[in-house]
Amino acid sequence: MIRWRAVTAGALAAALALGVVQVLAQAKDWPSENPPRPLSMREAKFPPYEVATLGNGMQVVTVLHHEQPAVSVRLLVRAGAVHSPAGKPGVASMAAALLDQGTTTKSAAQIADEIDYIGGALGTGSGSDQTFVNAIVMKDSFGLAMDLIGDVVRNPVFAQEEIDRQKQQALSGLQVSRTDAGYVAGAVADRLIYGFHPYGLPNSGTAESIAKITRADLQAFHKAWFVPNNMVLAIVGDITRDEAMAAAERVFGKWPRVSLPALTLPEAPPSTRRVVVVDMPEAVQTEVRVGELGIPRKHADYLPMDIAIRILGGEGANRLHRVLRSERGLTYGAEANLETNKLAGSFVAETSTKTSTTGEALQLMIQEFGKLQRERVGERELGDAQAYLAGAFPLTIESPDAIATQVVYTLFHELPLSDVGTFAQRVQSVTPDDIQRVARQYIHPDRLSIVLVGNAKAFLPQLKSIGLTQYEVIPFEQLDLTAASLRKDGPRAAVQRPTPGGIALRAVMDASRSTAYAPQAAAVGPDPRAKELVDRAVAAKGGLAALKAVKTMMAEATTTFQTPEGPVSSSSTSTMAYPGRLRVDGRVGNAEVSQVYNAGTAWVRDPSGLHDVPEEMSDGFADSLRRDLVTLLLTLAEGAVPVRLRPEEGADGFVYKVLEVTDPDPSRAIRVWLDSKGQVARLAYAAIGPDGRPARMEERFSDYRAVDGVQIPFKSELWQNGRLAADSLFTRVTINPVVEPGRFEKPRR
Repeated sequence: MIRWRAVTAGALAAALALGVVQVLAQAKDWPSENPPRPLSMREAKFPPYEVATLGNGMQVVTVLHHEQPAVSVRLLVRAGAVHSPAGKPGVASMAAALLDQGTTTKSAAQIADEIDYIGGALGTGSGSDQTFVNAIVMKDSFGLAMDLIGDVVRNPVFAQEEIDRQKQQALSGLQVSRTDAGYVAGAVADRLIYGFHPYGLPNSGTAESIAKITRADLQAFHKAWFVPNNMVLAIVGDITRDEAMAAAERVFGKWPRVSLPALTLPEAPPSTRRVVVVDMPEAVQTEVRVGELGIPRKHADYLPMDIAIRILGGEGANRLHRVLRSERGLTYGAEANLETNKLAGSFVAETSTKTSTTGEALQLMIQEFGKLQRERVGERELGDAQAYLAGAFPLTIESPDAIATQVVYTLFHELPLSDVGTFAQRVQSVTPDDIQRVARQYIHPDRLSIVLVGNAKAFLPQLKSIGLTQYEVIPFEQLDLTAASLRKDGPRAAVQRPTPGGIALRAVMDASRSTAYAPQAAAVGPDPRAKELVDRAVAAKGGLAALKAVKTMMAEATTTFQTPEGPVSSSSTSTMAYPGRLRVDGRVGNAEVSQVYNAGTAWVRDPSGLHDVPEEMSDGFADSLRRDLVTLLLTLAEGAVPVRLRPEEGADGFVYKVLEVTDPDPSRAIRVWLDSKGQVARLAYAAIGPDGRPARMEERFSDYRAVDGVQIPFKSELWQNGRLAADSLFTRVTINPVVEPGRFEKPRR
């Protein structure tokens, strides 16, 4: 008989940030199999759709998707950070954060209660170019969801007490971010690339501008831009075209069309070489950013340019990672990303490295830009990038909410909706000649903007040795992104509309209440520094609103366990229904097992049959759920448990901020390591290990990727007493899939 044990917060679902219990087989003579052949690309068919326009100019798209009894509604307003009033960066993001915090007819608590009562999710947010309101509900609650969206979009009250709370949280987030070398490097890189175009100015605004925002500013912004002829509404799911259009007409049809204000913005400057060193003498590593101006999303060269940058440093290829990490061992990761906004775009490569290897890492990054620009990409390398993009595409249209996201942003960027259904074919049609053409046209190694944040005195001699003799050194405490010289004492630019809060810090500003995670205390802890780090971690994870919107989560993973008989591979599907239900279905060889925890009760089905689990195993499930990252961060943000700041700790060449979640029982304490971006890099705690003995367990998270606005680590490792016990790679993660409650009920036999 194969016996199964729950391993607390380990490999199978830890990378999902669930932090839930795992399965681990303890038997001899494990079966071994050769890895399967790669699967052929799945055909992905975009469901039927129709685009219409109401009489007042609101664009409405209906997509019929009857695989789940759910409906996703996404309303996008064509106004974001770049539309903030002159001298008031932060207005757009604050307005978005306050939409669901009270209307003229409902309080914030009433709004939250209504959506929770029907088991739905409601969220608001903003970006540089847009503001959005989203809802996901079961089909029978579609009418209520439409009414609720209509209310928060049309009638926000902008209560002064909510404004004051949002301001305080925004200021706290800014204070934390300014001490983060990674954040500083990214902000300076944007400033160099975009100049004083709004995309290049601080997305979160400034302490001065946030303090000046008034209720009248928010009301004026809402009145000017929140009009039906400036909106796109996507209704996707188990619904008919007539039902969708009737609801749109009922809720929004009588809203009158309004003329939009003129928007005048400066042009982004041409790319120019500028090297800026931000001196942080206490830093033990250097944050490196290298990039230049790119293209907007609607540009005809978007797709080949996207693939070119993925070859440089993205999924499916990543030359930078191979050279800097695999071949030279200079870093734990390197990447390059293409950012394409409504009006302009950029591409930026980034890494962090030891101070002593700053010059070498930078030189290799510049060389890879040059290589991509000069040399023709091979068929195999291009094919790998194409296979990743085409293979991942079906996930982007798998659920009503995913489809709604694709549709609304396609229409926002004024692209043909038919592009969504032909994406995989268009990806496969890109040739090496296309990649070479766009690389030569848009990549200019001699015009790259370069930002280095770290101990300048220690690495400046290295810059001269690689031929960089012209650079600016700015002490961190003197850095000012709104000044032409980037120094506080330098001349300031006259900017019409600097961009306010970006998505990450907007999320920090969201403090809507959640009935699922009721606080037990009024504050996170007596140390305000701990509160700031909690806010930073929540923002890095996706923001308070995004975390509260997570009701269910599902993931598929492959896991390798380290056993006395050697490595053993398994596959699993983990399903979580917050706040207290979990199911893990796993396979090891030919053996299948299911472990289920349902709000205090647990059972297991294995090859020997169906079993209740012993109390200690059920307790292990409960403890693991307590350490789930979504639950943990929400608990800390709501002040439900005490937390304190611990001394920084170094590991693997990095320095981590450390928080400790305390408990009357010292054995239940949890230590949380935050990396330079605020992401949870590690959790450490005492638990019963796979061998049944008390052990010091540690989970390590990496390869964070955005899934519906929430940052999910797609790789995790479980360490026991300093030795690797298991590692997991996730192949698919879905947030808020429809999960039947009966999935967690114990079967009769």
